[in-house]
Amino acid sequence: MARGKKTTEEVKERLKAVIYLNPDAPKTAWARESGIPESTVHEILKDENFLDKDKFEEARAIKKQEFINQAWETVQKALKLADKRFSKALEDEEAIQEMVDIINNDKTLKGAEQQALYRRLKDLQMTNIRDIAIALGTIYDKQALASGEPTIISERQEPTPDLVKELEDKIKRLKQLTGS
Repeated sequence: MARGKKTTEEVKERLKAVIYLNPDAPKTAWARESGIPESTVHEILKDENFLDKDKFEEARAIKKQEFINQAWETVQKALKLADKRFSKALEDEEAIQEMVDIINNDKTLKGAEQQALYRRLKDLQMTNIRDIAIALGTIYDKQALASGEPTIISERQEPTPDLVKELEDKIKRLKQLTGS
């Protein structure tokens, strides 16, 4: 950092992240990886509480919770948007069907004109709902993952003793096959 200029918390956190990822690397590597001058790295490391793991974990937990909250808000917004789109699609469905009937009964329309109108009407039905559903699922999955909730449903109905016996049987069979 420039002489006399206070090092920001953001810069310090960037250095911490580099150090935690590469704890055995030399200071020069930490400086290079974090984009912080080596002399600044040296000054930051002088602070004996800099690498306090508890503070780092606490800050990390706070950032994680902020992400979880923001992701959940986004999920809620996506649900509202999807709900609006579904409601609008239901409202428009009858009107669209009336237009399709008119197109079918209008003998003055040429085939190409009819096809163009069909495509346009089809586009009006459920616009971008697939994209919303994909985004909603992805965001929900990331939020659940960050919250420590399961992101898949995977249950095995067998009790644990049965699993142990099954594993022991497989090991015996494997030993028989390999001759060990």
